[in-house]
Amino acid sequence: MSIKKIQPWKQEVIEQIEGNLSTYKMVAAANLRQVRSSQIHEVRKKLRGKVQFLVAKNTLVKRAAEGSKKENIGRFTEKLLGSRILLFSDIAPHSLVLLLNKNKVRVPAKAGDVATGEILIPAGNTGLPPGPVISEFGEAKVPTKIESGSIWVSKDTVVSRKGDAISPKLASVLSKLGIKPMELGLSLTAAYEQGVVYAEEDLKVDLDEYRTNLRQAASQAFNVAVNTGYVLPETAPQILGKVYREALSLAINAAYPAEEALPQIIRTAYIQMLGLTAKAGITTETTEKPKPEETKTEEKIEKKD
Repeated sequence: MSIKKIQPWKQEVIEQIEGNLSTYKMVAAANLRQVRSSQIHEVRKKLRGKVQFLVAKNTLVKRAAEGSKKENIGRFTEKLLGSRILLFSDIAPHSLVLLLNKNKVRVPAKAGDVATGEILIPAGNTGLPPGPVISEFGEAKVPTKIESGSIWVSKDTVVSRKGDAISPKLASVLSKLGIKPMELGLSLTAAYEQGVVYAEEDLKVDLDEYRTNLRQAASQAFNVAVNTGYVLPETAPQILGKVYREALSLAINAAYPAEEALPQIIRTAYIQMLGLTAKAGITTETTEKPKPEETKTEEKIEKKD
């Protein structure tokens, strides 16, 4: 039975993959669909020294993994479908996701692209001479005027919002103005680190949601610590304040004449007294002094008697 010989260039790629697998702790795969070569070039430059990039056929990657001693590496290669680029690094997978998101690159828009954010054409001199391009500005609904022999944009104009499809005319206008509105980055589809295989859904990182959950967890932990009397530098003021309020309330209800409780005890007793006198029909108002005429009349009656 004849054994098919591997071509030298393929063997070289396999050996390179094997070397990277033994050198780095982590390997990840990113989707190359709709990814431009200029984008890959920019990301390579930004992450040089941190991440090693390698484009290889999935069959060669699986062949290299067969000779690797890494546990579960075969499960990682099973997730390699379609066109992929490998990323080798000592950075943890989720940290790599954040790093890739931070190092997205801006590229020119092409017809049919979906805007990744709001696209604004600022007011001012475009430097373009008058000509057929004016009609393209008009179709893109960008107000213009001719001044000093060039086309000027009359006012800041939002020409596309996030999620809008970019028309051929708009793409042409943006290109002529040198505007790169598309923010693109690599999206990981699978990752492997020390025997653990991560699927695409495991690699999604929502920092806003993470911050919200972290704040909520910290708040709940703080409340539990205070309510259970678990003393920490952060909880001690709250616990002492709570104990003081409870002790003060107990002293007031028991009429214990502590210095802090006495004013409230007296106030409470006074309010209770007013309530009892009101129920008994007793008024606490002072009686009016008799008028002078009434006093004289009373004196005359007393003399007659």
